[in-house]
Amino acid sequence: MKDITRDLYFVREYTLDTIQNTEIKKSTIDGFGLFATQIIQTNTILCILDGQVMSAKTYENLVEKLSNKVGAFKNYFFMECNKLNIDTYLVRPYRTKYSYINHSFTPNTVIREFPLRLVSLKNIKKGEELTLDYTQEELSNEYLSLKSKGFLKRND
Repeated sequence: MKDITRDLYFVREYTLDTIQNTEIKKSTIDGFGLFATQIIQTNTILCILDGQVMSAKTYENLVEKLSNKVGAFKNYFFMECNKLNIDTYLVRPYRTKYSYINHSFTPNTVIREFPLRLVSLKNIKKGEELTLDYTQEELSNEYLSLKSKGFLKRND
């Protein structure tokens, strides 16, 4: 079965536009990324992150139950969450532009709390990709040990 979530036109059509002045494009970092369509000033609040608070176990059970029922959309649902701590997630049951921000150890955005929000760390140029340091969230050792998450290990 073709993975339609790898189609840029599908992604743009079915992703909630929660971050103004940005667009989803192919990324040189990984897959698709989120890019500024105009200059974003330092300390701009780009979005408020909302969702349902649930345990990691509940989240994993939902993913397992639902992933077999959604066919070609399997890689699109339950992919967006923030880890509030190792055992608790803030989950959104739909994709927003936030989920297309790629990882960097030298990011140009950061998550701030109360309320949970995405903020620019510096001026972001038009055409520049937005990045976030994923390791600033509390990630379990099990998650970090996954082969697919090797990019989260620093090579200092």
